[in-house]
Amino acid sequence: MGNPLVHALVFVAAVLIPGGLLVYFAWRALSLKGDPNHTARKQGSENIPDRPPTPAEAQSAFRDMFPTESLRAQNRRLKLSRARALRRRNSKT
Repeated sequence: MGNPLVHALVFVAAVLIPGGLLVYFAWRALSLKGDPNHTARKQGSENIPDRPPTPAEAQSAFRDMFPTESLRAQNRRLKLSRARALRRRNSKT
């Protein structure tokens, strides 16, 4: 709504009518959203492919993003080996 006076009157009516606030907030949420697919026409948004990637494609994309020789992977391997060594040292068997 463009006119604040009309907006205030509608809000007061929604408060006075039982269940009116639920309808009012639902209407406000839908009216503020605008066009349902407004993000589809945004520049810079990527196109979603028609078919999902195959498991091999997904695996290769994951490996490209997180290579096995990365510093993160090396640090993770080091932490795991420390934890295993500590568990072996403290075991009662």
